[in-house]
Amino acid sequence: MSKIAGALAVVGGIMLVLGGFAGTTASTLSNVKGAVEQWMPGNETKNNVITALTIMIYIALLGGFAVIIGGYLMWKGFDLAGKICVWLGTGVGVLSLVVAAIVAYASGGWDSFVTSNLTLVGIGLVLSIIARKLA
Repeated sequence: MSKIAGALAVVGGIMLVLGGFAGTTASTLSNVKGAVEQWMPGNETKNNVITALTIMIYIALLGGFAVIIGGYLMWKGFDLAGKICVWLGTGVGVLSLVVAAIVAYASGGWDSFVTSNLTLVGIGLVLSIIARKLA
């Protein structure tokens, strides 16, 4: 199943790159990092948390490329690492699609929602989310 998930993630990542997708995870993690720097007492744990958040921010900034890397990791059997890369590369993923669908339906803009999600980015996100669930 990991090979199928890896292949789906690679195809989804390529579609995200071609569609020019940029996830929102990096800005969220930057806000968390700022809060940790400000409020957490200065010790070794704080430095480790900041280092981990910085690495996650850099992975998230890769967007579709992070999804491709995650797909490769899944293909090679490193499911957890691959899932994390796909999650960081796609942003919130399912949650953002659900919220966008609810807003579109409530505002009567369902047609534009469906049309925009049938682009490379929309299909790439869906494939990436499916891949993450399969791994």
